[in-house]
Formats: sequence, C-alpha cells, structure tokens
Amino acid sequence: MKNEDAIKKMFAERSKALTFIIGNQKGGVGKTTNTYLIAYTLAKWGIKTLVADLDPQSNSTKTLMLTKSQNTDTVNTVNKTLMRGVQEKNLVDLPVKILDNLYLLPSYIDFEDFPKYLYKNTKTDYEETHLLEPLFEPLKKDYDVIILDVPPLSIEVTRNAVIFSDYVVISLQTHDDSLSGAEEYVKTLVRLKGQYDLPVEVLGFLPMLHDRRGAVDQLVIDSAKEEFGSDLVFNTIVPQMARIKRFPINGITDMDRFDKKVLNKYEEVTDEFLQRLLDFES
Repeated sequence: MKNEDAIKKMFAERSKALTFIIGNQKGGVGKTTNTYLIAYTLAKWGIKTLVADLDPQSNSTKTLMLTKSQNTDTVNTVNKTLMRGVQEKNLVDLPVKILDNLYLLPSYIDFEDFPKYLYKNTKTDYEETHLLEPLFEPLKKDYDVIILDVPPLSIEVTRNAVIFSDYVVISLQTHDDSLSGAEEYVKTLVRLKGQYDLPVEVLGFLPMLHDRRGAVDQLVIDSAKEEFGSDLVFNTIVPQMARIKRFPINGITDMDRFDKKVLNKYEEVTDEFLQRLLDFES
C-alpha cells in the first residue's frame, strides 16, 4: 500500500466511515466481484470494512459466508437479513464478522420486496429516497469503509444508496452494454446530486476485460476516457482470470498461485482505489 501513513491518518481522523457504491446500471459487469475483493483487500491491510449487500440475489453474501466457512470449523448461519432489519428500523445488530476487519451486512431473496415496502411506508419523494439513510448512519461510526453492493435494475435501491454515499466506483466490463449502463448510472447520479445537493463523487471507472484479445475492449476503454475524462478511468485493468469464477463457489481463498494472481491484481486495484481516495480527501 503506497502512502500508508497518510492513508492511516486519513481514516484515523474521521469519526465515521467513508461509504462507496460499486455501481453500473447493467448487470453482469463485475460489480459484486469488485465489491468483495476490494473489501477483502482493505481488511487484510487493517482497514475495518463492512460490505452491505443490497442485492436480493445476495451473491456478496454467499461468497463472503463461504469465505467465513473457509476460516472456521463452526456452521455459519445468518440470523437476520437486511429486509428484516429495514422492517424493524434497525441494522446495527445485522453485521456478521467474516474475517478480522471484514464484516458483512447480509441480504436474501426477501429484499426483492424492498420497493413494495418503500412505497407502502413513504408519502413523498424525499421519504422514498431517504428511507435507508437513517438506518445506515449508526453503522458508520463502527467502520472505516462501507461498500454497498447495489443491484443493477432497482432504481429504488440505487436512489437510496446514493443519498448516503460519499463515492461511486463504476464497474466497467469492456463491452458496449456495460458502457451504456455506466452512462445511465452517471445520469442518475448527476440528477440525484443536483436534486438533493449531495456531496457524492465518482471515484473512478474500473475496467474489467471482457476479452483480453478483443479490439472492442480497448475501444470501450478509450470511449470511456473520451466521455468521462481519462483521469477518471482507473489505470489498473482487471484481466480475465478463471479463478475469479471459483470464489462464488468456494469463497475467497489464498491457497495457490491462481488465487494469489487474483489477489495480487486486486491489491493493485485497491491501492489505486486508496490513492484516488487520498487525492479527493486531501
């Protein structure tokens, strides 16, 4: 980790967590992978991190609970899901410890009912977009970083997440649909930022190669740089790595050179993530 002292000082001087969305309007572009591997790396570096799984597909929950199982002999279960916490208006007792410095706020299929609950229990646009904010606020004092894994097609969850986030990292898998999804996501972000005078900023666009030999991949990266500015596109690019597909089956492991190849790459990603953050916060 570069500038380690400055980064530790930045977090030490804060009274509450910095909150990040890993976003894109399109599904299947690596948002969840980026969420749990950046979080895992931050935790390994001593930065206390909470992954909040706001996706009813609960892929972050499944992968991180499997990661927990890799490191304990006990049977691991989730006693209370995010939707239950929302209904009870209390999320404080939800986080599950996965590893030292890594915690999970778990989701489940029942979170599909969040929009139904939202419209039934709010009366104004402001109430609709700010329902989750007061529930997450008490969690912020306990962590350095909170990373939100947000579903691609739920505008209700996206709006609520943007309201209480500090930064957005846009996951950009290098095909046309992902770029279009990124463009739509930025439009939503700009609209909400203006409507509610939010401080949220785009930390950057993180490219993930769809096909390392494809000409389209470089074209999408070049198009993103042209549209959003080259300074907003991460210099670190995540290549295709078959081992990434094993983590949702086995949990995150660090047992062989294939694991280490992925984890080393995400150390590069996370290092750039932190350097960008340091630049914004300085």
